[in-house]
Amino acid sequence: MKTKEDLVFQKTRSIAAIVNDAYQLYTENFKRLFRASWPIAIIYALTFALATFLLIHDVLPITVVVSHVTSVNWTAVLTACWQATAAIFLFILAALLLASTAFWACRTHKATGDIKRPAHWWGQWPGLWYIKMLWKSFIFFFHPGFRHFGVLFTTAFITMLFTVVLTLFCELPAIIIGIANIKAYTGEAAGDPLGMPDYLGTLTFIAFTIAGFIQAYVHLITVFPFYYAYGSIDTLEKEKKSIKL
Repeated sequence: MKTKEDLVFQKTRSIAAIVNDAYQLYTENFKRLFRASWPIAIIYALTFALATFLLIHDVLPITVVVSHVTSVNWTAVLTACWQATAAIFLFILAALLLASTAFWACRTHKATGDIKRPAHWWGQWPGLWYIKMLWKSFIFFFHPGFRHFGVLFTTAFITMLFTVVLTLFCELPAIIIGIANIKAYTGEAAGDPLGMPDYLGTLTFIAFTIAGFIQAYVHLITVFPFYYAYGSIDTLEKEKKSIKL
């Protein structure tokens, strides 16, 4: 187990060290991160549930049925697609809002060497500093980050692989219900009864909300490997400048 001195921002690290230190920083401060992010995680979970529910309950049946019927109500089709698109947009905004908690934690850790406990029960919400950090991170990717593309790419690949595997477990209920919906609506288009209980929609939304809340903390960890990759690259760049001087 590494100490706080080992987990400092300004330090050159290998890819393995970047991932390991990010995981340790996240797990050791999970209670503080949870306290800082739980209201935003609920918003994230609700928007995820809404977007997934609309896709499975409205858009997916239309996609299956539209090829089996001669007359299509395009107003209903466009309305369903518009609602699902709006829900997806809200989910993206919620994901950016959730990421602000990780950015806040990294910002605090970089300045003090520790992640402080949020002062209020309603968590930590972003301010103007978040927009500045996003812009600074975007600029850093091109200069000097692009000169260390291998580090960033490998960090992104490992992080995304880890995230995708865990996300699949979180979304397993959605996948199962999606397959059930495809079979049910395909059968209905062929003339068979739908055979799905009326309360399934409510249960589906609740299941997606719970899965989305768990998924929020799976996705929250993805920021921390890039935090340490940024620190490693920044340290290397400073060492190069000092050698030139």
